[in-house]
Amino acid sequence: MGLPNVMNTGRSGMVAAKAAIATSGHNIANANMEGFSRQRVIQTTDTPRFAGGSSALVGTGTLISRVERLNDEYIEKQIRNGNRDLSHFEEKEVVLKQTEDIFNEMGGEGLNRIMARFFNEFRKLSNDPNSEAIRQSVREASQAMVNDFHRLRSEVEDVRKHIDARLEGHVSEINGLAQTLKDLNIKIKGLSLSGASPNDLLDQRDQVLKKLGSYMDLSMHQDNEGNYSVDIRGVGPLVTGGSTEKFSVFRSPADDQGKPEGAMDLKTSASAKGIVTHQVKGGKVGALLEVRDDTLSKILDRLDQLAVEVTHSVNAIHREGFTKNGQNGINFFRPIDPVHVKSAAESIELSDAVRGNVNNIATGAEPDSPGDNRVAIAISGLQHLNLMNGGKTTVDDFYNSIVSDVGVVGAKTRAALNQQKDIQNQLGKIRDQLSGVSIDEETANLLQFQHAFDASAKVIQVADEMLKTVLDLKR
Repeated sequence: MGLPNVMNTGRSGMVAAKAAIATSGHNIANANMEGFSRQRVIQTTDTPRFAGGSSALVGTGTLISRVERLNDEYIEKQIRNGNRDLSHFEEKEVVLKQTEDIFNEMGGEGLNRIMARFFNEFRKLSNDPNSEAIRQSVREASQAMVNDFHRLRSEVEDVRKHIDARLEGHVSEINGLAQTLKDLNIKIKGLSLSGASPNDLLDQRDQVLKKLGSYMDLSMHQDNEGNYSVDIRGVGPLVTGGSTEKFSVFRSPADDQGKPEGAMDLKTSASAKGIVTHQVKGGKVGALLEVRDDTLSKILDRLDQLAVEVTHSVNAIHREGFTKNGQNGINFFRPIDPVHVKSAAESIELSDAVRGNVNNIATGAEPDSPGDNRVAIAISGLQHLNLMNGGKTTVDDFYNSIVSDVGVVGAKTRAALNQQKDIQNQLGKIRDQLSGVSIDEETANLLQFQHAFDASAKVIQVADEMLKTVLDLKR
């Protein structure tokens, strides 16, 4: 083995140490980058050679085998699934909080108190049926109740419109992430075929998969060429190697599964049917669809039931009574058209007769009976009758159950969100133990690699001095 080979051994050590220093520096530079996986240089020994004139094998230095990414695919999968569930509860909590604020009666009068005031005003009227001032109060209380029905319906509808706006934004982000994943698949495949290990691109792809998985329940798998394919569970493919499908949204009529009139439907080019609104589950999109088409639809349906029952019950009694002028057959509320039953909380109004003249409020069961208060008493008594749920619940209890259900759903979501945050924190710690960068450890490695570089340089220096000695022997 000649002296040039000894120099080559030292050079290989310097190259390896230099690569290790560069890799440690890369780790330190990206220590705070989300999703970055720690890297390390993997070395192998170079092919040994026989020492001159003997059968002894002498090492010839080191080779850089690869730069390894410290990453566990199983943990990454668990983090992706956990992030999907976390995003689901976070998105759900946002819109449910908005809904809770609508029904929060702590800061002022809500529908429950306003309905109680409506019935109380009729009780007052029963004590003095001829008082025009009390009749004015009855009309004002009735209009306040009507206005609050309108407010509740309108504000819940605003939440649904906000959900549609978020859906539209999420669909745009999904399409962008799918395109990015496709581009990364192509780049990673090209570099892998050349024998390189595109660690940073692999980290970027993991991050894209994590973000993409936060929007809906996806199935992800790697093919034989290293490409990641992504399928929407129950729908079809989203990304397949170097190709992508497109998501879009459009407004459409109501359906029998809770989607309101004119709300956003989801459409994808991956499905022969096109519309996949009710097939998409989990993640941010699944959360928004669940709240819009299930939770909020049920709330509005129950509000409409309450408005219909109040209107029909009060009108049924009021039509039988006689006004101050001796007329009967007058509706207190404007009758709700059958086609508007599904939006009764929006269409409930005082009748034109009552709005125009408070003397058209009926109080007596017989004409020309100034002190007759039986109709006013009967209307006030509706508050405590079981009118709702097939004669099982009062209007007060029925409305309170709506408020209670909103609170229960919100509380369950917050509890699940806090639990999922703890799970994600634990998964993050597990990942950090394997893939995270320790600044102290990398600093120690830098000193070690620096010494290795200096020592390898010393090998070359010694070989150079030995070569000079040999050359001097021939002079």
